[in-house]
Amino acid sequence: MIRPLIVVSVASLSLVLTACVIAPGPAASTPDGLVQVKSSRVDSLYVAPGLSLARYRRVLIDSVDVAFKQDWQARHPEVSADDVAMIRHGAASLFRAEFTRELEKGGYAIVESPGADVLRVAASIVDLDIVTGTSADPAAQQYMVSTADLSLVSELRDSQSGAMLARAADRKRGRNQGNLQLSGQAAQTDEARAAFATWAGYLREALDGARAAEEAKAKSAAQ
Repeated sequence: MIRPLIVVSVASLSLVLTACVIAPGPAASTPDGLVQVKSSRVDSLYVAPGLSLARYRRVLIDSVDVAFKQDWQARHPEVSADDVAMIRHGAASLFRAEFTRELEKGGYAIVESPGADVLRVAASIVDLDIVTGTSADPAAQQYMVSTADLSLVSELRDSQSGAMLARAADRKRGRNQGNLQLSGQAAQTDEARAAFATWAGYLREALDGARAAEEAKAKSAAQ
């Protein structure tokens, strides 16, 4: 999910060639003012300039959206609408459970309403795919939800103002984590848990890092 977020400052660079100064182009940015930051953990990360997550102690998690690959239904017409609803619900529930567990482990309470110290998280799980599994019971349908191309798109907002703080997208963890089995009810496999827990861990580390930086700054000012 989300690697530790830091205050963004873009250093000016110049190249002098035969008395000509050539300045670099501006950093990539989004229409809502976020600036791209290089990340070794997620594929794409944009943050608000000057961002600090230090004041956030609680987290509000929006309903998690789950989307399949565009052509999955044409390839698997045997999968019913009820099965799809079950799969989406199972994946979203597992995602929320892992985020809750990881954040509460760091001391961040999960809440249901906005507040001054509440960070709002919106997440979409995209590019799930369905493959048909095997079962000892011929009458029982078993589906494997492939995470080979699983991606996470997430946004962080201030829960009161709605101000956009960060946007991240990542596919790497899904490529590394195998399949999520679902048959009747979600089977919470270690592979799926690992992918979701990793993304949740990135957010917890970002919050921890922001708090530590704020405390260090206050300690230095007091000396």
